[in-house]
Amino acid sequence: MDYQEYLRYRNDILEWIGGRLKKSRYQHTLGVEQTAVTLARKFGADPNLASLAALLHDNAKNLDLEQQLAICKKSFPKKYNLTMDYANILHAFAGAVEARNRYSLLPEEVFSSICYHTTGRPEMTLMDKIIYCADFIEPGRPSFEGLSEARKLVYENLDEGLLYIMTHTFRFVAGKGKKVHPLTLEALDYYHVIKIPLKKKTNKGQ
Repeated sequence: MDYQEYLRYRNDILEWIGGRLKKSRYQHTLGVEQTAVTLARKFGADPNLASLAALLHDNAKNLDLEQQLAICKKSFPKKYNLTMDYANILHAFAGAVEARNRYSLLPEEVFSSICYHTTGRPEMTLMDKIIYCADFIEPGRPSFEGLSEARKLVYENLDEGLLYIMTHTFRFVAGKGKKVHPLTLEALDYYHVIKIPLKKKTNKGQ
């Protein structure tokens, strides 16, 4: 992608999300873009693709939850266990679908990073990691316990920062008595951050 093509994409995306997102969410998105571009340059990813992925990452966030769920059920009918039990992560999967529908010629790494920016997953790509971390540490985030440490770690070592954020998120969600999405549990197990006994798949009932 040359620079002029990147600018055309960026301008169109800004116009599109400007009509879909609340002002606060739009400002958050710009913060994620700024952070993602910085991380991409530091760790060897394409900064232009990081910019576009970041701008698109929350495109479905302000859709009604019922609409998010409908998009997920249509596109992933037997995958990812996408239900209202995990309402806070539906926008990521719905957003990946919406972005692909509108910008189908973008590379797969863009859509992947949108899809997994809330849950993580085993074997995350470099772009997955960048968008996941940028979403957490962007400069507009109000201060909370662990944020400063996350920022420090991410800029020192992307993988260490990723695992810190994933662990922090797991403990926060579990501590509130909410269900942690299976992809997050699989990711934590894969990266050996927290050893979690995962249910073995069997053929029973299939």
